[in-house]
Amino acid sequence: MRERRREYELVIIISPLISNEEGITASLDRLRQTIETNGGAITGINQGSPWGRRKLAYPIREYVSGEASRRSFSDGYYALINFTLGAAKVAELERTIRLTDTILRHLITVIEPKASKTPPAESAEPVAQKSEA
Repeated sequence: MRERRREYELVIIISPLISNEEGITASLDRLRQTIETNGGAITGINQGSPWGRRKLAYPIREYVSGEASRRSFSDGYYALINFTLGAAKVAELERTIRLTDTILRHLITVIEPKASKTPPAESAEPVAQKSEA
């Protein structure tokens, strides 16, 4: 049976502790490798405006590798990744994201193909008009 491939968007927030060029590249490469290993393809990565380093709407408390207590983050590095992947393989990608300590938050959404806008069919029966007597 053939697996259904869909288009997805992934928004991630990377920890500001590693938001240097090497750390961001390493995080994105790990996601790219996971997607390609599972038979997917990345169609685009957007790190430019309005993405990039931004202030968060509210502080996020997360564990940092090597520390025993949570640390509060008030900013992060945003990235948008567009990709195609089999529907059954998205769980493996989410597992990889959860195991990556440098990613604070993520959101995967399905990009639905736009339906063609067709005008509603006109009624074949004429509307009866009431006559005043």
